[in-house]
Amino acid sequence: MWVATTLAALGFLLIAVITQFYGYRLGGTITVPILTVYTLKNVVMLPVFVGSTLLAFLGLGYLKRRTLIYGRDELTAAVIIGILIPVAIAVGVFGRGGSLLETRTAVFVGSILPGLAAYNLHQLKPEYRRPDLLGTVGLFAGLLGLGWLLVTPATANAFGTLTPPILFSSTADIAVYKNAVAVVEPEAVIVPRVMAVGLLTGGLFLAEALRSWFDVRLGVITATLLAIFVFVNVWFFALYLFVFLVAGVLMEIINRVTLRYGRVLLGVGTAIALVATLPVTLALPIEQGLTAFFTAIMAGVSAYNAHATAPRESRLILPLQLAVFVPTLAALRLITDPGPQGFPQTLTVPLMLGGLVVMVGSLLYARRVTIQQPSEADVLSGSVLSEGDGT
Repeated sequence: MWVATTLAALGFLLIAVITQFYGYRLGGTITVPILTVYTLKNVVMLPVFVGSTLLAFLGLGYLKRRTLIYGRDELTAAVIIGILIPVAIAVGVFGRGGSLLETRTAVFVGSILPGLAAYNLHQLKPEYRRPDLLGTVGLFAGLLGLGWLLVTPATANAFGTLTPPILFSSTADIAVYKNAVAVVEPEAVIVPRVMAVGLLTGGLFLAEALRSWFDVRLGVITATLLAIFVFVNVWFFALYLFVFLVAGVLMEIINRVTLRYGRVLLGVGTAIALVATLPVTLALPIEQGLTAFFTAIMAGVSAYNAHATAPRESRLILPLQLAVFVPTLAALRLITDPGPQGFPQTLTVPLMLGGLVVMVGSLLYARRVTIQQPSEADVLSGSVLSEGDGT
């Protein structure tokens, strides 16, 4: 995990610096560092990402020409396209020789990256896309080269088991290729493929619906992925809360001291929070290094969303994430069995009632805190231009 954390943290910081001085988007703050880790873990993810990003870019362009979507709806559309295409490819590639209803976490977490990259490309003027793409490729190549240098038989023997394995495990292509396997790790079967696709898509729509109702950014599929992770190991919930709080405090301090904001603040804050995750991961009974890695990144992004939101509305992020998290967790338990350390092990009536109370309570709290905006009809009726008749 320490190699993946080093690569990602360095990537986040470099993107923050490049964004500050050159204004490049580089596919989004998290895309290139995560793609680097994925490629080292499973080289097939690189062509899947490139092809999916191209198709998501073309698909989003078609939707923009044929519909009136803009802003956040563009991101939602791009992510949906980016989710469905990699999953379809993964079924064809990884389904051979195994059950079509089994998959690895990496396939689904990584599937949001093509949509993010395609969306960011669409936000650039055509004349700026070529230098941005060149910068993206250059950064990716540099991080990939650093990862290649760090994963060796010598480092595997000396430090391979220092943290939960990601790039030193038997499931990492680079470790196998360079004979740097420190831990024999079985393929992590999380959830059935069809269910995972349905949960991610349903969670995305639910999160976006709550965002439109309460005007709070929850993360496109953050709560849904967290539920899947907690279903494997309940300690990921504690890790998420810890990193969320630490990253939130760090971003507030960085913003006050340096006046940095936007993607620069997101990159710097998430990088520092990711590094701070390592000792916490070692202290908790967590063996899934890749999942811990992504839990920390999701928490860092959520902390930035809270920081970038008005103080009153920022209090709604965790409650509204719970409103998505709870039904997702219940759906998971109804369809399949959790991991040995997963939650919930059984669905009892008191537990279901407690979950219902949490979900309803979160929505009621959000409704109480949210300042209701007047309808367009009321605004028009009260306008001096309407002469009081609403026209």
